[in-house]
Amino acid sequence: QCRAFLDSTERLYEESMDRVLRARVGVGLAEAERHDLRRFFRGSSWDKAFPADRMLPALRGTLSNLGIDLDAQQNVHLDVEERPTKSPRAFCAPIEIPGKVMLVIQPQGGPDDWYALFHEAGHTEHFAFTDPGLKMEEKRLGDSAVTEGWAMLFDHLIDDRAWLGSMLDFPRPESFAAEGAVQLLFMVRRYCGKLLYELEFHAAEDPTQMRGRYVELLNDALKIEPSPTDYLSDIDSSYYVTAYLRAWAFSAQMTTFMREEFGSDWFKRREAGHLLTDLWALGQRPTADELLKDVTGAAVELEAVAEHVRSAIPTPA
Repeated sequence: QCRAFLDSTERLYEESMDRVLRARVGVGLAEAERHDLRRFFRGSSWDKAFPADRMLPALRGTLSNLGIDLDAQQNVHLDVEERPTKSPRAFCAPIEIPGKVMLVIQPQGGPDDWYALFHEAGHTEHFAFTDPGLKMEEKRLGDSAVTEGWAMLFDHLIDDRAWLGSMLDFPRPESFAAEGAVQLLFMVRRYCGKLLYELEFHAAEDPTQMRGRYVELLNDALKIEPSPTDYLSDIDSSYYVTAYLRAWAFSAQMTTFMREEFGSDWFKRREAGHLLTDLWALGQRPTADELLKDVTGAAVELEAVAEHVRSAIPTPA
């Protein structure tokens, strides 16, 4: 699936990545270097559309529309206190599942911060609604693609055109959604390249000779040369890279299902919220494949991500 995804999205990636790099960074894909990626992902031109003081109200409003009262969840603890050494990035700490789940926030604003908050909120609600009667391993272990998939379902709302228009009265939702799709395409292509590299790395007789292969595979995927010094550090333990790839696919397919079942504004439907809480109650017991098969009848397919990206990125005239 990784090779097929890279092949089927290569031209789309090259053209769309070039456009967004020129808009955000001022250089095209052919000239871009790895240090340009920080500005590419930062998307600072959109900061005014994503103010810090609207982050929590938007999250509360989204959950409320789904029938979830964030402030009434006694097992969810919001840490919004400003502290000098506090992490500026949102994170979820499931201390007890589902009894005590921390959502730690220090709002900074900007699209990247909004993505992070909604991603961690997806984790938070998944853990908070997990059935307390499940075994420990069914709450904390299992298939990581499940909780990552729920987190991605929520963070992808940030570049969902319907959500932007509904929750933020966004000025140009199509433009931001297209740029968000390019960011997603970059990440999935990167992880496809990573998985292909990790498979070869672990099969190599002498892994210290894999430096050149790392550069080749990641450069083929992204058209931006990585640092050869990362050939050992850019490896996830236990092939965790596959959890992210499957989670992206799970999220794309679940989003499609929610739209077909409840409409493009599914995030405003109580019935959608009821379905989500029922599925979250399963914790980590089923795999992402089993869960998706049970809900939609489909297998986890990376092509679903490609279809999502194509639908969001306008075709040049």
